[in-house]
Amino acid sequence: MDFVDLSELRNLVENLVTSAQQLQEAIIKNYIRSHLRDIITRYYDIGDLVNIKKLDKGYVNESYAIETEKNGKRQKYFLRKYKRGIREEEVKFEHSIIKHLMKKNFKIAASIIMRRDGLSYVKELKSIDDESEEIYFAIFEFLRGEDKYTWDNPVCTMEELKDSARVLARYHSTISDLKPEGRRYEPKIIDMLPTISGNLMKYAKRAGTTKFDAYFLKNLDSILNVVDETIRQIDRQDYEKMLQLAIHCDFHPGNLKYENEKVVGMFDFDWSKIDVRIFDVALAMVYFCTTWEGKEDGDFLLDKVYNFLKSYQEQSVEDSAIGPLDKRELHYLPIITKAANLYVLNWDVDDFYIKKQNPYEYLIYLQHNVRAMRWLENNWDDFVDTLSGANSSVVSLSN
Repeated sequence: MDFVDLSELRNLVENLVTSAQQLQEAIIKNYIRSHLRDIITRYYDIGDLVNIKKLDKGYVNESYAIETEKNGKRQKYFLRKYKRGIREEEVKFEHSIIKHLMKKNFKIAASIIMRRDGLSYVKELKSIDDESEEIYFAIFEFLRGEDKYTWDNPVCTMEELKDSARVLARYHSTISDLKPEGRRYEPKIIDMLPTISGNLMKYAKRAGTTKFDAYFLKNLDSILNVVDETIRQIDRQDYEKMLQLAIHCDFHPGNLKYENEKVVGMFDFDWSKIDVRIFDVALAMVYFCTTWEGKEDGDFLLDKVYNFLKSYQEQSVEDSAIGPLDKRELHYLPIITKAANLYVLNWDVDDFYIKKQNPYEYLIYLQHNVRAMRWLENNWDDFVDTLSGANSSVVSLSN
């Protein structure tokens, strides 16, 4: 067989592989469409499935934009297939939050589409690796507005940031009297912090040879020192005295929709849990107020920090159901911001090693949170003063 024949054979094999991959993708798409159509037909009264599109956003659940037709009218919905391993109690907890928001007329949150029998989700038993596993599905209202951002590098305008902070305050006020069903199993941040060190050291023992692994190992001691320092700075008695409620726990621009610099949609409550509300505020500032650009990557932009807290406090004064952050909460806010950044950093590492993610993509995430950690260390007084100044301007206005 000469060189030309080998080249032709190689091309033939490559074409066959490509065709096989395309056929496999078509089979999977057809199965998903058939499966979701069956769920909609059996459990819901929203018409026949006519269109389906898998959404790329999100790192945890499978999400689809679906369109149904009923009585000649078409309607779009958001369908979620929950991640493997989620427990039914966690789905119930999330749905109790959304139903409470619906009852309280918090219209910007995506409402749940109820089944014919009044239940809010579908549970299926599926055999995976010779074991029975529960799989959960739910359908939600498809919110209007623009999906402008993701959680990484969300370059919000200042007006979008301010309105987002106001929405978070309104959410806290609205959810404050919730009596939840079910529970989220992730511990509160005060109890989670001690587990982060062990988690990171576990992954250090199995680190590979990628640039992500090298950067992680290089910075591990510094990260562990900040974890230990943050634990020492939080007094449990003080912590238990601070306001706790069903925080969103994933409040970032990628989970909001905007129109004309206003938030018109809020979704993804599956990370929600009972914890101190300042953790929600702190975590939001990590997402909204840090830059991802160039040499400043990981820096907290103090004008954004100032305006986020000021807007949150102003809205909390106006709503008055729970009031603005009090003196104790304000004292702990910068410390809990350190904890919030460590929370995201732990996710960077956890998700990378569990799911064997792209090392180049996840190196960007890890570098961002390590740099944010160092920025807080090096600019602590400026950060604390900015938070104090934002609160002082609200106090003077409310007096």
